[in-house]
Amino acid sequence: MKMERCCLCNKEAILQQSHIVPSSVFKSVKAGEPQLYVFEENTNPVYRNVDPKEKLLCRDCEQFLSVNYEQYGTALTKNPKNVVKCKEHIEFRKFDYKKWYLYHLSILWRASISSLKVFSNIKLGEFDQILQQCIRANCLHLCGSLSLDDFITITMFRVIDKSSRIDDHAIKNIMLNPVRHGDNDDVLFFFMANGFLVQFRLNKNHIEQLRYKSERRTDLDRNMQRLVRKVDITESAFLVDNFNWLIEKMKS
Repeated sequence: MKMERCCLCNKEAILQQSHIVPSSVFKSVKAGEPQLYVFEENTNPVYRNVDPKEKLLCRDCEQFLSVNYEQYGTALTKNPKNVVKCKEHIEFRKFDYKKWYLYHLSILWRASISSLKVFSNIKLGEFDQILQQCIRANCLHLCGSLSLDDFITITMFRVIDKSSRIDDHAIKNIMLNPVRHGDNDDVLFFFMANGFLVQFRLNKNHIEQLRYKSERRTDLDRNMQRLVRKVDITESAFLVDNFNWLIEKMKS
């Protein structure tokens, strides 16, 4: 079989058909259903079976991502014993920020380096190599006092519909592949699965300001990500645009 360069370790190897979004995510979102609602860039949502993948990683790196990030990331939102439900938010009892962050970052990175059309708008440019290095090293630290999360912030929300027009089971059955919103200076990427919307923010103006700031993100700041705010679909223009089709379907 043909030997090719692994995108994570850079070694020559027989590449696997790598899932851009972990297969365990698709399995949990389906929850026994044969298909799921899938959002893709600039297309109407469809109810179908989908699992985008291509040759990106060697077997060792596939296992590395699975053991270090994916097993934790997919289990975090599925363990009811680890979730405290409050009126305005939920809280994870046990929370590993670094694993949580790098798990989601690995999905964004794979989408960015992918040649698949569905991810053509997810391009991080010069940040691809930085993400690759941090994911491979299992570390957020860059140099000096800088960390990767000083540049790319990740925030998670639990999507709900207070009006009950959309059943919570239907929300959990929606899969949003990574998509991009915003201009070149303030870029937002979104990914959604199991009712959780993940927002990635890359603000170039903020990056410039870091040169003059001595204060950095603290461990206390990072640990606050264990608190996940509930967001109603009407609170976000992004959610309204993407869920309006489903609301109309529920009315009919």
